[in-house]
Amino acid sequence: MRPLQHLTKLPSVKEAPVSENVFTSLQPFLRIFLPNNSLSTLHNDLFELSNLKVLSLRNNKLTELPSTIRRLTALQVLNLSVNRLTSLPWELIKLMQNGELKHLTVRPNSFLPIEEAQIAEWHHNANKKQTEEPDEEFISSQLQFNHDESSNIREPFWDSIHVATGPTTFLNMEGNPVRESALTNPSINAAPSLRELSLRTVSKLPYLEQATDEELAEYPALLVPLLRQAREVRAAGGQPCSVCDREFVIPRTEWLEWWDITPCENGMKMPRHSGEKLRPLPFRRLGCSLSCVPGSQ
Repeated sequence: MRPLQHLTKLPSVKEAPVSENVFTSLQPFLRIFLPNNSLSTLHNDLFELSNLKVLSLRNNKLTELPSTIRRLTALQVLNLSVNRLTSLPWELIKLMQNGELKHLTVRPNSFLPIEEAQIAEWHHNANKKQTEEPDEEFISSQLQFNHDESSNIREPFWDSIHVATGPTTFLNMEGNPVRESALTNPSINAAPSLRELSLRTVSKLPYLEQATDEELAEYPALLVPLLRQAREVRAAGGQPCSVCDREFVIPRTEWLEWWDITPCENGMKMPRHSGEKLRPLPFRRLGCSLSCVPGSQ
């Protein structure tokens, strides 16, 4: 269409006079099906398709879905089944809550069952006291949907339910895990390090995307992996903090949140029934500073 210089639209109007009111604006409806292609990564250009409504990535070799999925605000149907995913990006919850995503297929995948996961805090049935060593009966009570007057689930009853939060992993300035005992300093705040500020500046340079690995290898060894990460973040359109929405290059905190999205998995916004068993999935969250942790929103 780019060489096109003139376009005449013929309205389906037989009677004169013809006015501008007979023309209607049409939105593209784009669907992409990529099953059975042995894909291990996804190109960032895929997430530039703002009119993409259906995306099928079934039966590939994906181990991670990038947070750039947040750009597909028109996405309505997403199939990620039969891959190698261990968790889902937090941005999918945002697309379900604030976007158009209505049908999400993610099973089967390599998700750790919540019954076998480390849980730092239960949220759904918080009124039931947790023992030091949760038994099967306690866990079963947390995974049951109870619709009563004290329920904190708002109408309509097909919203996503935050069931539990896993332990927080703290990361150093290179993005490597560190012991929590080393972070008891009361001066911890949301201020980014000088290294992080420098990487944010570098990630905005226009020529960074064109820099090859050979060119980056000419820098000191300490900088090479950092510059590569800054290049990846720029190519992905930035990485926002899942707590404060501030963009960052290297995350400082990481944790899993378990959410039940059963109505969205079924493809129909049907209300849950009292006594129905919840099937929570792990969603990965990243924080830009040591103070961006669960509960700090």
